[in-house]
Amino acid sequence: MSGEEVETGASDSAPAISNELKSIVQTDEVETGAPDAAPAISNELKSIVQAGDDDRPTSNPKSLGYGIQQIKLEYWDPENEKYWDAEGKYIARRNLIASIPNLLCGFGVWLVWSVITSKIQLIHDKDPTVYNFDSWGAKDNKEYKAILYLLPAVAGISGGTLRIPNSFMTQCSGGRNVIYNTTILLALPMLLAGIALKNPDVEFNFLLACSLLSGVGGGAFASSMSNINFFYPRKLQGYALGMNGGLGNLGVSVSQLLAPIFMSTSFGAASVSDVTNGWAYNAGWLWFALCVPSAILAFFWMNNQPTHGEATELLNLKNFWWMEIVGMFASFLAVITLIFTRDDAAFQSSGGKIGRNFLLVLISAVIEHIFMWFLTPASPKARVRAQAVIFKEKHNYVMTFLYIMCFGSFIGYSGSFPKLITDLFGYITDENGNEITNPNAPNVFNFAWMGAAVGSLIRPIGGVLSDKFGGAKVTMVAILVCTACAMGQAVVVQKTRELEKPEENFGIFLFLFLMLFLCTGTMNGSTFRTIGVLFEPEISGPVLGWSSAIASYGAFVIPAMFGVAIAAGKPETTFWALSGYYVACAVVNFWYYIRPNCEKPGV
Repeated sequence: MSGEEVETGASDSAPAISNELKSIVQTDEVETGAPDAAPAISNELKSIVQAGDDDRPTSNPKSLGYGIQQIKLEYWDPENEKYWDAEGKYIARRNLIASIPNLLCGFGVWLVWSVITSKIQLIHDKDPTVYNFDSWGAKDNKEYKAILYLLPAVAGISGGTLRIPNSFMTQCSGGRNVIYNTTILLALPMLLAGIALKNPDVEFNFLLACSLLSGVGGGAFASSMSNINFFYPRKLQGYALGMNGGLGNLGVSVSQLLAPIFMSTSFGAASVSDVTNGWAYNAGWLWFALCVPSAILAFFWMNNQPTHGEATELLNLKNFWWMEIVGMFASFLAVITLIFTRDDAAFQSSGGKIGRNFLLVLISAVIEHIFMWFLTPASPKARVRAQAVIFKEKHNYVMTFLYIMCFGSFIGYSGSFPKLITDLFGYITDENGNEITNPNAPNVFNFAWMGAAVGSLIRPIGGVLSDKFGGAKVTMVAILVCTACAMGQAVVVQKTRELEKPEENFGIFLFLFLMLFLCTGTMNGSTFRTIGVLFEPEISGPVLGWSSAIASYGAFVIPAMFGVAIAAGKPETTFWALSGYYVACAVVNFWYYIRPNCEKPGV
């Protein structure tokens, strides 16, 4: 982009650049820089950037406006208000605009299995020859319903594991590189699902492989949030992280709203069943079509930070793909363990199944940390180990414990909510004691999208409220309401399964679930704001990423727990267990951040 283009620009472009600054920016010193370090900035340039003269000079003339951008910024200092007003906010805004649809695709692909499973189940109910999954021992309807929870659960464990390398990947490979490559990867499982689900006899293990690959979308959150964290000053952390995370979270609702429409529309293709209409494979094609333009947008509109990444793009891509593949392998080991132990006598009881779920999380998380520490290439390994200082911070673990409650619950509920509607209200018992479909059941797809939409849209508000009142205080109020709603939901679910007409309780069930999403979405914004002010900028990004990585295992644990509880005929036990955890979180939050003479007041 020429200097003239930058000066005239498009709408919302940055101000004119002084000739004096142009000559400095174009020097070899600024343009070449040094590998693994920020490019050299002359004292003359620093003084101009900090001067705030009438020309409002800029230090990144090739990254202004909305055209094709330079890959790496020359200089970045969002805490300098004069620099921020002159240039920083324009660059940050464009990167945020490009980041949101890519994160939306990540969440959409990650959570699309929550509605694909419901569609599979509805088709199978009407035509038992389709998607029967005999090889997985689905002997009756109760077992069939239980194994379908594994699809969103496996995507959850993969997403949680991949968030661990993504927590550090931005600084190793550059945020732009990570985001557009991640979205390219997201298109693969959707392409495979679009092909595989056309086959009524598709193997369940193949669908597990597709859901495993979909976990890339879960990992994207850590790198995306860490990347945006570097673009905004502290005073705007709540807003920026709330917008990126909140609007990105809407990918869940987009999946749960649009995917059912696509799965109920033929687009000229034959139904997978001769008995009933159903095009479950269209969910894959929907997200494949959305991922491609989003990746292109990130490729052309986003920038890498000056201190992030290696000297060449080839090294950056090598680092990204190596860390992503290693993370996928750790997830694969956990899923293989699940497959080979599913018939083991030690894991047949409800307690044994729940214990195995937590064991699988431990296996994948520990293996991935070992891989990261020992198998990462030399240059990114040095960056990873430099960021490992977060593991010496006590409040890293405190905030992770709290964020499991917030995001873990949000993403776990998102993966479970549509299928819970089907399982709790979609069946009744006839006079012979047989389970049959409920003709008066609510249409799951009319409501499936609502929970995640509420949680996503409230997240930015949670961040803004936290900027004003303090994140810990906002979190505390939300915890108390969340606990009450979870306990209430446990009672409602128990009463519902005892009714001849379960649909009579659907209204209160829906209300309480939407309240759970409201509270967890608010806390997603408030806890991230707390992390942003609790830690120094150089480690707040890795803390944000790592805490979200551990929390995202909720996408595996909660659907898996509901699957076990549904098989045992007592789904309310999951809500009672979560209520107890929320009480523990309330105590921890109060002790460290709210009580008189607490360690970190005002966060």
